[in-house]
Amino acid sequence: MDVAWHTGMSGDGGLRAHLLRSCGSDVDLGRHCPACGSDRHGRPWARLPDGSRPHVSLARCGDVVVTAVDPLRPVGVDVEEIAAVDARWDPDLVLHPGERADSPAERAAMWCRKEAILKALGTGLRTPMSRVQCADWPVVDLVAPPGLAAAAVVLPPTAGQSGSGGSSTV
Repeated sequence: MDVAWHTGMSGDGGLRAHLLRSCGSDVDLGRHCPACGSDRHGRPWARLPDGSRPHVSLARCGDVVVTAVDPLRPVGVDVEEIAAVDARWDPDLVLHPGERADSPAERAAMWCRKEAILKALGTGLRTPMSRVQCADWPVVDLVAPPGLAAAAVVLPPTAGQSGSGGSSTV
C-alpha cells in the first residue's frame, strides 16, 4: 500500500498525480456509486494502460488530499479536521460497544479509522460506523498535518470486493 499527501488540488487530481508518480504513465480514472450506479460520485476507480486496476482510495479535507494505492488489496483512507469531528460527535453513531474515544483527537482518529475501513469494504457510510469494531481490522493512524487526523487500512484480498476500492498506505 502506498499513501501520498497532496495540497491545492482536487481529490481526482491528487489520485492522478499519485498514480503517475508510482506507475510512470497516465491512467483512466472514474467513480462508481454502488448504491445508485452513478459515475458522478462514489468509490474511485483507476485503470492503468496495461489494463490492470489497482485498488485506490482518496479523502480530502480543505485543501489537503490523501490518496492510497495498492496493486492487489482493497484499501481505504480518510482525513478529517479534529475540531469538525468533535463538533458533530455522537458516540452512539460511531462507537462499537466497548470502544472509547474520550478526547477530540481520539474521536477524530476513531472516525477516520472507521471511514477508512468502510471505504476499503466498498460500503462507505451506508454501513453504520457503530457496526465496525476497529480492533478487527488492520487499520493504522497516519501522521497528518496539524489539526487533522487520518487513517488507512489495507485488507486481505478476500475481505473487500474485487476491482478498485478504497486504499491507503503507511
